[in-house]
Amino acid sequence: MRLVLRLAVADALHDRVMFACAVLTVAAVLLPLLLLLGLKTGVVERLVADLRADPGATELRLRGNVALPPAWFEAMRARPDVGFVVPRVRTFGAAIQYARADDPIRARSADFMASGPRDPLLGALSAAIISGQVVVSQRVAEDASLRPGDELVLWRPLPRGAAPTPRVERRVVVAAIAPPGASGQRHIFGTAELAGLLEDVAEREGAPDAAGQRSFAGFRLYARDIADVAGLQRHVEAQGFEVETNAGRIAWVFTMDRNLTILFLMLVACAGVGVAGALAATLWGNVARKRRSLSLLRLMGLSARRLAWFPLIQAALVALVGAALAALATIGAAAAINAGFGGAYGIPALARILPWHLGAAASGALGLSLLAGAIAVRPVLRIAPAEGLRGE
Repeated sequence: MRLVLRLAVADALHDRVMFACAVLTVAAVLLPLLLLLGLKTGVVERLVADLRADPGATELRLRGNVALPPAWFEAMRARPDVGFVVPRVRTFGAAIQYARADDPIRARSADFMASGPRDPLLGALSAAIISGQVVVSQRVAEDASLRPGDELVLWRPLPRGAAPTPRVERRVVVAAIAPPGASGQRHIFGTAELAGLLEDVAEREGAPDAAGQRSFAGFRLYARDIADVAGLQRHVEAQGFEVETNAGRIAWVFTMDRNLTILFLMLVACAGVGVAGALAATLWGNVARKRRSLSLLRLMGLSARRLAWFPLIQAALVALVGAALAALATIGAAAAINAGFGGAYGIPALARILPWHLGAAASGALGLSLLAGAIAVRPVLRIAPAEGLRGE
């Protein structure tokens, strides 16, 4: 086998023109396929990453007000496709007023949003939402010149025409300032219990209903992942609730990914048939041209089975060298595409070449080349030792 290996490599180096043509054939087929795969990966992964980075993509927004018992929220938290859920403040209970504890006369208005740990809008800052602590949006912080650690006074404004009554206020500490992406409005994030305490006793969230059971007007609900949105939406709507989601936008991205994958596989199949046929013809012709030399090897004692490895080894050399050349060209072309067009589309890695792309290309090329080499094995097995003694 070592002898056959040395002879196959030496023959390829000697017949370098034919060997280079076969290598370029493999590289020329792999290069556009790898670039297409890199472009598909870069574009689709950026779209999916943008969806996952957008908290609103996984949100299920309830239309109107309902009456939900605490057990409903516990059941939802137990679902594996739910990432975050808390009671929602009733629409008329969201408006609150706040003031610095050291300047309680200067009141300002904001909207209260029930929150808690794992809130997608706040990210890691959501861990600061505990009893007696709130997170404020940047607009709230700017209006009142707030910093983490400052103390606030919160209360709910009286409705128009309501009889004057002593206001129910709560003192809280500003635990953190929310990032700009969390809210561009005046929002104060706190626990759902704090939201209930800020409302009027007769109207607050969590007040007993006619049956004596606590109920909540709505929810803030987020799926664990964008792939869970559609299923969670069906589950919630099956309970009679109307919700709005980004399921259509998410489905469009996944459908595009699936269709591009199918199109790419069709191109790979067509290219594979073409390159396998070209290599098979090249290797078959190479065996035909060197039939007398191969027969002399048989005459010197090399068995037909050992000699059959000759075209297979040369096929593997063609595949590996061609794949390496295509990999280098693809990496360079991808870098040029990213530098020239990535900024225009806002996607730095417009063409993203992953290690497994190159590995799959090399494996596929090797498999097709070995298949083509196997076709050339048949005439090798038919070579008789006596053919080398005959004249031209």
